[in-house]
Amino acid sequence: MKTKAPHLSLSLKFALSFGAIFIISTLVFEAVVSETSEYFMEKEIDSKLQTKISDMRGVYELGGIDLLTKLIEKRSAQSDAETRIYLLADADFQKLSGNINHWPAGVPRIAGWTELEDTDENPNEYRFLALNLDDKYYLLLGLDTIKEEELEDYVFLIFLGAVLFSITGGCAAGFFLHHNLKNRLDLISNTCTDIMQGHFSHRIPVSHTSDEIDVMAHTLNAMLDRIETLMDGIRHVTDNIAHDLRTPLTRVHGRLESLLVLTKGDKNRQLVESTIAEVDQLLMTFTALLSISRLETGELETNFKPIRLPHLVKDTIEIYEPLAEDKGQQIILNDALMSQHTDNSRSSGDKPLISGDCDLIAQCVSNLLDNAIKYGPENSVITIRIDNSDTHVTLSIHDQGNGIPEAEHKKVLERFYRVESSRNLPGNGLGLALVSAVIHLHNGNMKFRNEKGFQVEVSLPIATPLRTTKI
Repeated sequence: MKTKAPHLSLSLKFALSFGAIFIISTLVFEAVVSETSEYFMEKEIDSKLQTKISDMRGVYELGGIDLLTKLIEKRSAQSDAETRIYLLADADFQKLSGNINHWPAGVPRIAGWTELEDTDENPNEYRFLALNLDDKYYLLLGLDTIKEEELEDYVFLIFLGAVLFSITGGCAAGFFLHHNLKNRLDLISNTCTDIMQGHFSHRIPVSHTSDEIDVMAHTLNAMLDRIETLMDGIRHVTDNIAHDLRTPLTRVHGRLESLLVLTKGDKNRQLVESTIAEVDQLLMTFTALLSISRLETGELETNFKPIRLPHLVKDTIEIYEPLAEDKGQQIILNDALMSQHTDNSRSSGDKPLISGDCDLIAQCVSNLLDNAIKYGPENSVITIRIDNSDTHVTLSIHDQGNGIPEAEHKKVLERFYRVESSRNLPGNGLGLALVSAVIHLHNGNMKFRNEKGFQVEVSLPIATPLRTTKI
């Protein structure tokens, strides 16, 4: 079984990248400085050796081997001679003068530069310069590099401390950048979530630092202002049309009912009755449009209070049972629910409560049950089940109809959208849109399932602590 790679947020990636670049830059800088300091120290030692051996060459040229021998003996006797090596040897490399007894084993017997590492014979590190004097004598000068090595070690320790400090500072700076960037991105994400939930007036906070995130926030806020303006314009047009047409339609409805009383003859009466039914359908459409609009904008006044969903569902079933019987349909409430509901129908009981507007929830259940009856086949069964978890109460209504294709599950929640197979049936395409708006207002969710028919599942949050596991 494959496991997904851990997800890294953009802010964490940025912080890690910043910290890595900062640390790598510090390490590179430390390496460059260390190599540069070592190079200049070697140059300083070489310069000292070159100066001394040039002086001794001058002495040899002026006074010969005797004068040079005396100079080497004098310098070998000085107090700091232990950090320097002087050796004057003949052509066979036998000692003539100096503070060492023989030519060092690790130094080539030729003129030039040599660096001798510390060994058992030579516990210190030396830098040597050998000089051939007229092919008769060899002059060897050596300089102890221990002080320079100690200085290099000291520089290394300083830069090691600087690297550790830089790593700590880089991690701290990276964490600060990650925390700051994550907080600002979370504000944008949370604001967008609020807007998607219907709070269209919310805007992305701006930190007034005038950085790229602020520029993006200003741009997004301007876009949201424009979208809200366009949505308000569309909503106002829709509301105005619905409101302006509902009033004359109500008058027409009243006059048609008055005309029905005065109409004689079956054909004329049927014509008036069908016209009244059409006007009723139009009035229902405009009412649904206004309700959806007010639910989405929060303008509809609601009366939230504790509701026992089983009671409300049972009352709705009683209203729709005659309509179902006309199609030979049977509405079944699951046995466990029926038993408990019958035993506790008039008591407070211990069934979970939901908090909501009773009229809106009733309209929601009515629309779902009306759809199940309308689109379910004749002589079929409609099953209603109510379950609960620790946090939600779930209402599922299952009919034996053809259902809604999965590709259209989201589209049916749009206003006036109707599945192609149901266009010949009465309806205005607003029922599920209204249900969706009601469920959203109550912080619930709705799912569709095509399993041996069609099932609508509505889940609403529980308002009080739960003491039972089934209702």
